[in-house]
Amino acid sequence: MIPAKILLQGLAISLNLTLVFELGFALFWGIRGKHDLLLTAAVNVLTNPIVVFVYYFMWYRRPPVNRGIVTLGMEILAVAAEALLYRRYGRTITRPWLFSVSANAFSYAMGELINGIR
Repeated sequence: MIPAKILLQGLAISLNLTLVFELGFALFWGIRGKHDLLLTAAVNVLTNPIVVFVYYFMWYRRPPVNRGIVTLGMEILAVAAEALLYRRYGRTITRPWLFSVSANAFSYAMGELINGIR
């Protein structure tokens, strides 16, 4: 069983860092409109907690599972969900699939870098 405190802390830290990284990436990508920046935040609020929750669930699961495969699968699903939302609701987001893949890759790499430093 996942201790609630660990789960909530992990969810909060991950979501906050994801928002910082992906909104920063959106600005780097050239997105400036309030609508699309809020959309970027909203899609991450929707997808990040699900991915993190599944990851934590797999971390504490017995017998152990291959967390790399689970993480890759969840990230692919998150990228797809976000890209579809960007394509449907984005006003100025060009190439929503490439944006979603790039923003998520950047955010994931930054998270791995931070985890490697601690």
